[in-house]
Amino acid sequence: MKMLKEIGLIGLGVMGKNIALNLSDNGVAIKAFNDSKEKLEEIKKEFSDTFEGHTDVNNLINSLSKPRTILLMVPSGKATKDVIEKIKDLLDEGDLVIDGGNSFYLDSEENGLALEQKKIKFMGMGVSGGEEGARNGPAIMVGYKNKISEDLKNTLSAISAKTDQDCIGFYEGYGSGHFIKMVHNGIEYAEMQLIAEIYEILRRSKKTNEEIANFFDNLKEESRSSYLIEITSKILRQKKDEVYVLDEIKPFASNKGTGKLTVETSLNLKVPTPSIYAAYDARVQSNNKNDWDEINMESEVTSEEDLSNCLYFGRVASMIQGLELIAKHMVNINFGTVLNNWMGGCIIRSNLLKELNVVSSASKDFLGDLKLNKIFKDNLVSTKKIISEAVLNDISIPVLSASLNWYLNLSSSSNPSNLIQAQRDFFGRHKVQLVDSEEEVNIDWD
Repeated sequence: MKMLKEIGLIGLGVMGKNIALNLSDNGVAIKAFNDSKEKLEEIKKEFSDTFEGHTDVNNLINSLSKPRTILLMVPSGKATKDVIEKIKDLLDEGDLVIDGGNSFYLDSEENGLALEQKKIKFMGMGVSGGEEGARNGPAIMVGYKNKISEDLKNTLSAISAKTDQDCIGFYEGYGSGHFIKMVHNGIEYAEMQLIAEIYEILRRSKKTNEEIANFFDNLKEESRSSYLIEITSKILRQKKDEVYVLDEIKPFASNKGTGKLTVETSLNLKVPTPSIYAAYDARVQSNNKNDWDEINMESEVTSEEDLSNCLYFGRVASMIQGLELIAKHMVNINFGTVLNNWMGGCIIRSNLLKELNVVSSASKDFLGDLKLNKIFKDNLVSTKKIISEAVLNDISIPVLSASLNWYLNLSSSSNPSNLIQAQRDFFGRHKVQLVDSEEEVNIDWD
C-alpha cells in the first residue's frame, strides 16, 4: 500500500507529538519544527530513526521533498493563522498544508482560500480521541477541496482508529472536517452533562460512589454504554489514600470554547440544539457562585431502570440535534459516513452510533424515521418520571429537561407561537400569518 514517505510537522504539544509517534509507527518519517533544541532532542528519544528536528522553519521546509506535506498541530485561531502566514511564502505550488488543530470551520475556509491564492493545497482536519487516541488511533474528520492523493489517503487511514473499518471521514469543503469535529464536541458537551446529571440524581439519593459506578457498568450489559460512561465508572472508583478522588474535586467545569461555537453556529443556521446549549450553559453556571440559601440536598429518586431510559433518551436527543445541525450546513451529507467516522477512537464513541447507523442505512429520511421516533416513545414515560422526581427534589437537570422539551415541542401538533406572533404585531406591527394564508398581514388590535 502506497504511503507518504515523510511529513513536516509544526506543533509538538500533546496531540502533535502523539500523532507524530502514530505516523512514525506506520513508517512515515517525521521532520518537525520547534524553537527549542533541547525539546527536540528530548522528543527524539521516543522515536526510532524516523525523527528529524529543526529549530528553523526555513530549514524544515527546505528539507522536505516536493510536493511537501506540512501538518500543523498548533492552537486554533490566531496561532494557526500566524503559522500559515509565516510559511505560505516558503512553500511552492502544489504543496499541501493540513491543519490538524481544533480550528473553527469558518477559519479553515478562510485559511484554505488564502493558500489557494498561492496555488497551495489545504485540508482542515478534525482529530478526536485525546492523547490516547492521537497515539493509538483517533477519529479523523478531513475537509478538502482538492483531490486527495492515494498515498495521503492511505496514510491518514492507517493512523485512524479501527472498528470494522477505518474511522475516518472525507468531507468536501475546506472547513467541513472541522465543522463535523465542532458538532462532535458539542454532542460531547451534552453527553458529559447528561452523565453528570444522572450521577447527581444517584448521589443525592444517597448512593455510594461504588453503587453509582455499578449503575454505569450495568449499562454496558444493556448495550447502552459509551466511552464517556465507561470512564465515569473508573473515575467514581478512583481512590488516593483511601479517599475517593472525585469527592475531592471542586464542583466547576471549564471549557475551551467548542461548545460555545456549536451553539453560536446552530443559532446562526437556525437549527435548535437545546441539549447542547444547556450543557454549555451548565458549565458557565458552574463557575458562578452565589450566596443563596442552600436547598434540599437529599432525594428519593430510586428507579435505576427509569434512570437508564432517561439517560438514553437524552443521549439520542443530543445526537439527533447535532446531526440536524450537520445536515443544515452540509445538505448532501451521508449520515452513515459521519456515524462510522465517530464509531471508534473519538470521545463520543458508543453503541448508540451503531444503532443509529442501522436506522440511517435503512431509511432515506433518517431524521424522520419511525424507528427513531420509537426510541423516543419507548423511553418517554421514564424520562418524564425522572425529570419530575428530580425537579420535586430540587435537583438541577438542565440537559435532561432540554432534551425532553425539544422532543415535546417537535412532536406536538401545536405550540403557543401564534400568541408571540400576535404580541409582536401588537407592539411592533411585525405582521402575522393567518392559518388559511401564506400572506403576512397586520391586525387592527383596537
